[in-house]
Amino acid sequence: MRNLLIRRNWLAGLVLAVGLAASLGCSVGRLLVQVPTPTIEPTKTPRPTFTFTPNWTPTLLPTPTATLTHVPPTETVTSEAAPTPQATATSAPPTATSRPPTNTAVPQPPTDTPTPEPPTATPTPQYPFTFKFIATHDTGSNVETRITAHVIEVFDESTGRYNDLFDYQVVLIDPLGGEHLSNLSGGKNHSTGEGLGDDHWFNTEVKVAPYTPGTYRAWLVKGGLQQSPEVEFTLAASPYQYVHLDFWMYR
Repeated sequence: MRNLLIRRNWLAGLVLAVGLAASLGCSVGRLLVQVPTPTIEPTKTPRPTFTFTPNWTPTLLPTPTATLTHVPPTETVTSEAAPTPQATATSAPPTATSRPPTNTAVPQPPTDTPTPEPPTATPTPQYPFTFKFIATHDTGSNVETRITAHVIEVFDESTGRYNDLFDYQVVLIDPLGGEHLSNLSGGKNHSTGEGLGDDHWFNTEVKVAPYTPGTYRAWLVKGGLQQSPEVEFTLAASPYQYVHLDFWMYR
């Protein structure tokens, strides 16, 4: 119990001491705030002030000098009566003659342009028929000289379109000069036989007995007028031969 009392008294004294110390600190702080702090001014050695006084030197401006202008004296010219001009022949100024430059090539004379020749006219055939084909076969007979012919009008040779013509005849001149005339053309037939190597279509023929070798001439006629060029052929003495002729008229 006694110890407890001692502790309480000690604590109370401690609290009181702390309070007094705090109170004393606040008082001292107020004194420090209230006392003004003296301002320390630096000590500076005064220096003499130098005032600059300008010393201006006046600049002399040049005085303008008058420029003398020379005026020439004026002379009075007394005009005299001008003589009346007389009419004179006025000569034309000479005309400049132009000369060709020496470095210019001398032009060549133009070359004559050849006149184109007119197109050559296609000659009109003398006869309406053309001798187209001749075939000589060694299958003749000693009994007679035989000449077959096919007289046709051709429309298209490439396709074989043609017409057999009627009333034409073959004139045959033998080696002795004798003249022979075929039958009138019309229809058509095989000269030897269909499919044989010496066979031809024909629509007129000449037969002269006996077989006579030598050179013959033949042409086509109608109503006594020649219708084709003349053709010439020769028959051998051996073997016996016969001849086939084609006369074509083109459309």
